[in-house]
Amino acid sequence: MNPKEGQSVSLQKFHRKSAQSTSDDSQIALPELKGRSLKSATTNLHINKPLQTPLRNYINESLQQRKRSENQSEYTFIETYLEALQRYAQEEKKKKQIQTLQINSFPILPGQVMRERIKKYAEIQQREVTKYFVRKEQQPKKPISTALSMISQKSIVHQESKTDVMSIQIPISSKIKHKVSSKKWAIFKRNKGETKFQKIYAFQDQQKSEVASITKVMTCYTTLKFLEEKRIDMEAIRIKIPGHAECIDGTSAFLNAGGIMNIRQLLFAMMLPSGNDAALVLSYAIAFLKTCDNIQRYCNGHYIDCELEIEKNKFQLRTQFLQMMNNHAENLKMDKTNYNSVHGLNDTLNVSCALDIFKLVEDCIKIKEFMEIVNTRCFKTYAITDQGKQGTYYKWKNTNKLLKKEGWEGIKTGITSNAGPCFSGYYKTDDFDAIVIVLQSSNMLQRFKDAEILIKLL
Repeated sequence: MNPKEGQSVSLQKFHRKSAQSTSDDSQIALPELKGRSLKSATTNLHINKPLQTPLRNYINESLQQRKRSENQSEYTFIETYLEALQRYAQEEKKKKQIQTLQINSFPILPGQVMRERIKKYAEIQQREVTKYFVRKEQQPKKPISTALSMISQKSIVHQESKTDVMSIQIPISSKIKHKVSSKKWAIFKRNKGETKFQKIYAFQDQQKSEVASITKVMTCYTTLKFLEEKRIDMEAIRIKIPGHAECIDGTSAFLNAGGIMNIRQLLFAMMLPSGNDAALVLSYAIAFLKTCDNIQRYCNGHYIDCELEIEKNKFQLRTQFLQMMNNHAENLKMDKTNYNSVHGLNDTLNVSCALDIFKLVEDCIKIKEFMEIVNTRCFKTYAITDQGKQGTYYKWKNTNKLLKKEGWEGIKTGITSNAGPCFSGYYKTDDFDAIVIVLQSSNMLQRFKDAEILIKLL
């Protein structure tokens, strides 16, 4: 037999053995061939090599690595072939490991951990709208720069009739320098000694749109007007927070169900962190008191249990409070306004305009309790339990960032995906005071900048 043929037969036998082998050992036992030891044929594997690579690729690659310029014997080819088989076996092992990978089931979390995660989720939901609108140091885009050529509408009362209003187009591009991103805005000024505000500049101030949480200004106004009419102290009426208040979307004061709070606390919870839950509880409670035959009972220690007394007539009470809000809007001649929500979440039927918001704010700043609330930067309080003990601790911060600056005395912010970032503010100095409304600004930070730019026009 030819020696070369003998080597070929040995190679074929080895190939059959290797193909039938099920061993996953990283060090494959190599047979010894005459005249050459192949134990050194093992080599480091290429970990980054993709799975299911054909064996011939490994052979060709190894041949290139071991190619000799002059002497390339049969032993060299066998050594290369065995090395390729070993690498191929390793890749098959990796493939099996991936196929047999099992994902363990999630562990059962303790109750405390679950509560923490639920709370974290609620905070993320509250900031979701914020993340949608806030952009890092983003300058207004070119469409916003139309403010450069904006035409303001200065309203002048006609001499013959007080109801006739004439709009004079006044270019103000040199003053605002295309920095106002708001799509609808208005600014009103009242000099020292004057009793009425005058519109100084405005842009699309009578165009209707959703106004987000600025709706809560009317909710607060309606509540305070009812208490004034019935001569009820804000701290006399106490309300037990219902469970459904925890489930409302949007911004929240995170009121815990079962806690007992008075109307004053709930007003702070609604106006500072813009709590939709607080607005809902207040609306039900005030509507219930309006239809109640014996209000005095709840002024003398009894609290309103929303779960028992309100859940039965929730729809009727909601309708009742919305009617109260729309009645006030009609009395204030807010002709472009319709309230279909007590908190301002997305609702195409809940609309107003910059001019109507001014009319509401103008009356609100006359109410001492209202100004005390909206001018507070931070409010801390406790709920109480059924046994009269101290309950949940609350700390609410005002969403109005301009309160940190001199002259600004608050009113309300607002933001939804439909309404965009909105702001209504009151500014006061020794010489004059002003009301500014900006709707649909480019982002949450820009709405405050828009308001400051408009104040500088005065």
